[in-house]
Amino acid sequence: MADNLFRAASELPPKPDPVTGEPRPPRAPGFHKENKPPKEQDRDRDQSTRRMPTPPEGEGRMLEWYRHSQRSAITGGVIAFVISVVALTLMQGFDIRWMQFWYIWLMLVLIALGIYGIFRSVEAAVGAEWLKVGRAWVRLYELTEIKARHRSNAIHLDLTDSSGRKVMVKSDDIQEDRDMWDLIYNGILHSVITGGAKTNNLVHSAFQVPRPQSREG
Repeated sequence: MADNLFRAASELPPKPDPVTGEPRPPRAPGFHKENKPPKEQDRDRDQSTRRMPTPPEGEGRMLEWYRHSQRSAITGGVIAFVISVVALTLMQGFDIRWMQFWYIWLMLVLIALGIYGIFRSVEAAVGAEWLKVGRAWVRLYELTEIKARHRSNAIHLDLTDSSGRKVMVKSDDIQEDRDMWDLIYNGILHSVITGGAKTNNLVHSAFQVPRPQSREG
């Protein structure tokens, strides 16, 4: 259905003003977390403003941001620990003698701490014209390459803008916030339809990004 929408620049939703952030884009397709609770009720979301990310230098103000809460990160670490214990036991043919070796437990704890750190370190922020993940950032309406790739058990987006800046981010991390995804999708949409950004098939199939008319055939 998305391939029948926004084939021409005149049909695209407007770009938000970099100062006011208005008008906000319409609800974007390709969103896979419709069961997310409202922001103020999302226990997996860091509600603290103490460590809010800052906009890239010279760019407009931040409109939306997301960081996993400590509770969510701890849950992820515990799950990783349990899965590691079960997997190791299965690999040993249900022989639990491996449990007597302290260094194996240390390794499992380090894995869990690593997962905890990954959850807490991923910090995505978006303005009217930019996306920032950690320290990396791109201008959303100047994307020249948009690739979606399967990595481990998730789809990642690799974004490159006209200045050569790159952002590689797991799609789940930018879909934790519905408003954030709407802003990002609008930039991707404009970059593809009016800017001719290079894409791959997974971008269109997984996120319902339409193809410009000139690519049809």
